[in-house]
Amino acid sequence: MNKKIINGALLGLLVVAAPACSFVSCKDYDDDFAAIRKEIAADKADLVTVKNDLNGQITTLKGQLEEANKKAAAIETKLADYAKKSDLDPYAKKADLDATNATVQAQATQLQNALANIAALETKVTKLEEAKATLQTLIDGKVDKKEFNDTVADILSKIKAVQGNVDALEKACNEKAENLVKADKALSDRIDAQKTAIEKFEERLKAVETKNFLSAEQIEALKKIATLEQGVADNKKAAADNKTAIGENKTAIGENKTKITNLQTALDQVNVDLGKVKEELAKRPTKEEVEALIDAKVNPLKDQIAKINERLNFLQYNLLVGLELIPDSYYRGIEAIESNQFSYNKWNVNKVVNGVVEYRQAPSQVGGAPVLTSRYAEAVYHLNPAGAKIDTAAANFTYLPIDRAYRGTNSAAVIKVKKATVENGLLKLVLDIKGATKDIDVNKEVTTAALQYKAPGETPRIITSAYDAIYTNEFSKLQLFDLDKQLVAGVNKNSTTSGWDINNEGDSLAIAKKVRTNGVQKDGTTIAMDQNAAEAVSRLTKNGFHYEYHLVKTDANDKSFEAFTLDSKTGLIKSKYDEKKPFVNVGKTATVRVTLVQGKDEVATLGFFTVHISQKDAVIKEFTSKNELKFTCDNKENAADKYEAKVVDLAAELKAKAELEANAWEFVKTGGELTQYTFDNNVAKQAAKKLGKVTLSADGKNLVWDNITKEQVATLRPGPSVATYVKVQKKSDPNVRFYVKLTYNPASEQAAPVATFAGERISNDWFKNNIRTDEKELRMHFYIEPNNTQFNRFDKFMYSINESYKNGTVKIAPLAGYSQAVLNSVHSGWRFVTPKETVVPGNDGKQYTLKVSQNGLELLANKVVIAKITNDQEGTIELLNNPTTQVLLNNAGHKQLKALETLTARVGYVTTVCAEGNVKTLTTKGENEFDVKFLRPLDLNFDGAVEFTDANIGTTTKTLDFTNIVKFTDWRDRNAAQVLANDHVTMETLYGVTTIYVANEAEWTTNLNGDNIATTKLVVNYGDRGLHMAGGTALVLPPSALVPGFTAYDVNHLPSFTYTTQQKAFKDYQVRVPVKVGYSWGTFNDHITVTIKGTLNNDTNNTRRK
Repeated sequence: MNKKIINGALLGLLVVAAPACSFVSCKDYDDDFAAIRKEIAADKADLVTVKNDLNGQITTLKGQLEEANKKAAAIETKLADYAKKSDLDPYAKKADLDATNATVQAQATQLQNALANIAALETKVTKLEEAKATLQTLIDGKVDKKEFNDTVADILSKIKAVQGNVDALEKACNEKAENLVKADKALSDRIDAQKTAIEKFEERLKAVETKNFLSAEQIEALKKIATLEQGVADNKKAAADNKTAIGENKTAIGENKTKITNLQTALDQVNVDLGKVKEELAKRPTKEEVEALIDAKVNPLKDQIAKINERLNFLQYNLLVGLELIPDSYYRGIEAIESNQFSYNKWNVNKVVNGVVEYRQAPSQVGGAPVLTSRYAEAVYHLNPAGAKIDTAAANFTYLPIDRAYRGTNSAAVIKVKKATVENGLLKLVLDIKGATKDIDVNKEVTTAALQYKAPGETPRIITSAYDAIYTNEFSKLQLFDLDKQLVAGVNKNSTTSGWDINNEGDSLAIAKKVRTNGVQKDGTTIAMDQNAAEAVSRLTKNGFHYEYHLVKTDANDKSFEAFTLDSKTGLIKSKYDEKKPFVNVGKTATVRVTLVQGKDEVATLGFFTVHISQKDAVIKEFTSKNELKFTCDNKENAADKYEAKVVDLAAELKAKAELEANAWEFVKTGGELTQYTFDNNVAKQAAKKLGKVTLSADGKNLVWDNITKEQVATLRPGPSVATYVKVQKKSDPNVRFYVKLTYNPASEQAAPVATFAGERISNDWFKNNIRTDEKELRMHFYIEPNNTQFNRFDKFMYSINESYKNGTVKIAPLAGYSQAVLNSVHSGWRFVTPKETVVPGNDGKQYTLKVSQNGLELLANKVVIAKITNDQEGTIELLNNPTTQVLLNNAGHKQLKALETLTARVGYVTTVCAEGNVKTLTTKGENEFDVKFLRPLDLNFDGAVEFTDANIGTTTKTLDFTNIVKFTDWRDRNAAQVLANDHVTMETLYGVTTIYVANEAEWTTNLNGDNIATTKLVVNYGDRGLHMAGGTALVLPPSALVPGFTAYDVNHLPSFTYTTQQKAFKDYQVRVPVKVGYSWGTFNDHITVTIKGTLNNDTNNTRRK
């Protein structure tokens, strides 16, 4: 609401003030600026005109002066010629010359005046600039800033342009005036000289004709000067006009200033009115003030109503009507309140000085009657109702004690309520009991008491509970008890019971949790007064006891306490720790005195304990061997050279970190060796297995770590490490011990030796490898042994590789840099190595996997040995003749040398080290590895051997015969005839050819109709087409030698093919007849291609006849 009133008042003021402000719009200033710009432009034009006139006049004067100089020169010439006064008299009378001189002087004065007028004009321009600045000040903030700045910049640039023109004009005028004065002076000097001459030649001048020469020209000059004077006058008038214009500009500026003043006055009035509105609004109450007034009136009523409601609720639900004790014990069957009282004799103890007990004498107990504490008790009552509201001020509660026997008497006990609280419907009271309470056994009486509660108010209500027994439980002979040792603590420094340990790394120990106080009851039994000294609420604390803890300086030289800090209130003790000297306090023991104090300083009992600084197993120094990990053969060999560490370096660490001198510690030994330990989670244990051997050098200056076997570090490689530990201990206290870590972290591992193959090949024995073109290969063939007349069959493939090297020798260059055990184990020899093609086909359509035996001396196919190296030094290879070898050998002809064709083994000159069971094969440099191909002994290719032409004759027969089939060749490309002619033996005999299997007609294939000749069966698809096979001698073979789909024939009695002419014309086609050749190295597959030429005299190639 107030905000709306203020907004309305401001709106009204702005409406009233608006007319007074309307004349100062930006448009009015635009008009003023336009007028000023127009006036300045006019002034500039006038100045340009004045400048042009003056320049013209000065130029004219200069010309006239030059003419006058010429006239003067002419006069001098004439005077020299005539030297008579009479000649010059008509032209140069003294009076005339004086007049001329005066006229020139007057013209110079007029020029100086014109310059003064120009200076006045410059002053006018300066004042115009000042007016512009004044205008800027007056209207600053009242117009658009950018527009104003642009306008002022425009005026300023124009004024500066005028100023530049005026400056240039002034400079030119000054130069012209100076030149005129100089010319006047020169003319005066000449005239004076002429006067002298005239005086000297006065007589002669009389003779000169009277002439008006000089005076006529002077008159002309005077006319020009008169014109100049008129121009100067015009300039003065123009300057006056400019002055008038500037005055008008000043007037306009003044008017604007007046308008701005009026505007300021109007704004001031608005501010005054606004101030009055604010004053009026300030007199009205704010929303907060109104709310405060309401609160001041209403809230008291609310409070009264709330109190009335609260009272009504209280009367209805919370009015206390009864109290009932919850007994904490029963006294001879009577519900009772137990109170505790302590009896003790005070102790005299040594004083604490600067937080430390200075032990000068043993503590002692004060004699006489013991001190009895006041009795402390607690009582808890049920409130009825449970939600009753009561005032818990202690003054509202009183007890009515009565000693009861067979009659009632007043009790001597005084029971005072110290504190009362209510929680969950229970009234809890803290009581202080003074005076005696009765003991049934002693007094035959019992003290009872009823609690009275006096409810505050104008008409107090008193609620009294039933009478309940109150008895006293008295404790005496208080003693501190060591919970760890389960012993009563000693009461002087020589009878300490405990030796608690704390770690040296700043660990702490809560002594309060280690001790408690025991006391003796009336019946003589000892019970605990608290669980431990750290218990916050106990019998002791309720009766005003507390514990104190102090370090003890046991004698004048004792400094052990300096290694600890102890909180005297909580009993938290810590070992001091210095990271730079982490072990300096290890082994130190301090004595601690614990006192049970009643009140401020009465010592009721005490005990002495010790705290010892122990240590975790810790490594104080580490030595690391970076020795190379050796290549070894035997696991029992040393894996590294011995490592030595300086004992003096260890001694320096013990001195710095534990303040142990060199003669204060020793190594722990077993026999002549240092005992080795393992370390796990900062716990050291004697090692079950040693890592090498650690000893001291003979002079004791070095730790020597040697005999680390390869077996002990079998999996170790550079990067990871292994370690062992040895122990040093303090001679006077073996519990002060430290460990030295010996780490083997090899920087490198000695590589296995590399063999270098040395052997010079005989180039003629080596062939280009058609698979790996960067290699050469060896080729093995069927072994034949010649005699004097013919080659005899020797049914083996056998060859020694060394024969293909010069001098039949190969070797490995000597090795160096390894242990003698390694060098002694070097062995080199020829071995089969894994072939490049490990899965190869057989001619039985199966795949065979080639592998090499573990020793490299056997080559296996599907786990069957097919070749052996019988002499690894000579490289003697033997191909074994067995069924597996046969299907692999006969897979391809001897010229089929590509991958997966001819059977190929891979052989290498392999060097190994180490004994059997741990053999390591070395990498070998050089051409030590290559392929060995086993060439099939015999090839058979019947292509083109059988051909028929249709319509030749009815039936044609052709018989197969080895002797007339030239394409039946061996591995040397010799056919049967050549073998017979050169080797003097038949091919059948030489290679053991016994059987040729020819496929039955149902197995023949064809390319008829453009089909695939490898797979399309002739008979099943097209019939026999007149082609048959007949004759020959079929062999009777055992079942194991039979081949399904084939018929076996005697090699010398082969069948014949017959062809019957067809009754239709056709084009050429072929029929393939599969055959198998059985010889001493198994059976190889081939075929006979029968060509059926097209019908005679027909275009079998689809060419058009012409």
